[in-house]
Amino acid sequence: MAAILGMAAIGAWAVMTDRIGYVVTQGVSMNPVYYQNDLVFVVKADSYQVGQIAAYHGKSPGQRVLHRIIGGSGSSGFVMRGDNNESTDLLTPTTEEMIGRAVLRVPHGSIWLKPLLGPSGIGMLTFLVISGSAMTARTRRDIPRGRRKKRVKAMSSGQTGSWASAAAVYKAVERLSPMLRAAAATAASLLLLALVLGVLGWMKPVAERKAAARTPAQSITYAYSAKVPLSAAYDGTTARSPDPIFRRLADRVTVNARYDGPAGTFTLTATLTNGTGWHTSQTLVKTTAFTATRFDATVPLDLAALVARADEATAAIGSGPKGQVAVGLVAQVTSPGLNNLVAPLQLVVSPVQLSPGQGAKFVTETDTTAPDLVVAREITVFGHSLLTASQARSYAFLALLGAVVIAALVLFAALRKLPVRTRAEIERRYPQLLVHVEPMASPPGKPVVNVDNFPALVRLSERYGQMILTWRRPEADDFVVRDEGITYRYRVPLDGEPTLQNVELIDQSAAGKHRTEASPVS
Repeated sequence: MAAILGMAAIGAWAVMTDRIGYVVTQGVSMNPVYYQNDLVFVVKADSYQVGQIAAYHGKSPGQRVLHRIIGGSGSSGFVMRGDNNESTDLLTPTTEEMIGRAVLRVPHGSIWLKPLLGPSGIGMLTFLVISGSAMTARTRRDIPRGRRKKRVKAMSSGQTGSWASAAAVYKAVERLSPMLRAAAATAASLLLLALVLGVLGWMKPVAERKAAARTPAQSITYAYSAKVPLSAAYDGTTARSPDPIFRRLADRVTVNARYDGPAGTFTLTATLTNGTGWHTSQTLVKTTAFTATRFDATVPLDLAALVARADEATAAIGSGPKGQVAVGLVAQVTSPGLNNLVAPLQLVVSPVQLSPGQGAKFVTETDTTAPDLVVAREITVFGHSLLTASQARSYAFLALLGAVVIAALVLFAALRKLPVRTRAEIERRYPQLLVHVEPMASPPGKPVVNVDNFPALVRLSERYGQMILTWRRPEADDFVVRDEGITYRYRVPLDGEPTLQNVELIDQSAAGKHRTEASPVS
């Protein structure tokens, strides 16, 4: 028992420290080595080699990929590929990221593993282990009505059949040593734990989809305007974006960049280019911190000055267009906990006008609609996360295995304490002590001690170094031990119920018989 419990403890340590794991194969990527629904056990190793089949965690929570190592190294990452795949895996796990290498395959093992570890399977095993001893009751033989009246019942009429056997097992457990009783309590606790973890682990899939947290809305909006004289070119005295600004009417433009969203810092820069590869940058608004949910930045643009700066570069280069320049505005907002928001806007200044560049975007905003996330399902109690569903399944299997091992040991010890009731049980348990003889009468004038249980007769046999003589009578089976003129007898009637008499001394003589009561033999 100590050896088995030690092995169970080692197994518990191996599973809880992820030294041992299992993979249920899906698909055909490892044909013909593994097939659909195979159960493969893996053991974590300190190093792996090319050619070995190993498992690693996939992209989805709870996913385990079992493929062959075809290249790479443990430090930079192994190159993995299924034997039936043409392409290699996208992930390159390192030694630390490996679950383990394959050591044992159970063909189609998941077919019985899933129902065994499901809530119904664990519940059924719990019921069978707890009530299994009640199934050992033997169907009693039919006996004549007259003889049945002579039988002395060992239990009350309400404790017959399986209930009587269950009560006998319970009493046998009570007679066990404190260590075995503690083991029985441990087995019951592990069965309950396996049932709870099995229900929690298998009631839903190991992964679940959760809506990603919506990020706060952010936007940057550009606008430009210019004061123009009243003319046929415009309907009023102000020209606004996205209409062109004709330089003959206005050569100064006001640009406004408005930000809406969480507080942070704001920066606005401009980059001048002329199509030759030349460029220069100017800071229009230095990095400015703000605390409100809106920030406005308004800057003037002198179109003549910008064109003059580009013409100077063209003259220095010796080639390039004159009288025009492209102005690239870039506004950037940095908010704590959010990605930087960058909004570009291209303006083209020609000798005739200022106009937006091709595909110019005046409004830039963040996308607040995030796709659902696939995360490992967690088991929570009162808002506190205890473990994932995948871990619950593994621990349920471990608890069930430990409970079955311990319960089997306790049940075996309890059954050895059960009283034997039939000749078949006695012959099966104590064949080395029995000697079958013809029926014989007790010696005249010698006492006969009726023993109320067979183990007591066995102890008398061992104490006196005598074999147990046995024979059959029409009404019962007799088992006797003779020593120093005393006959110790245990009698089993043919209906299978042992007699529960007090010890009686029978003095047989030629003149007659008389009976004297004595204390029981234990």
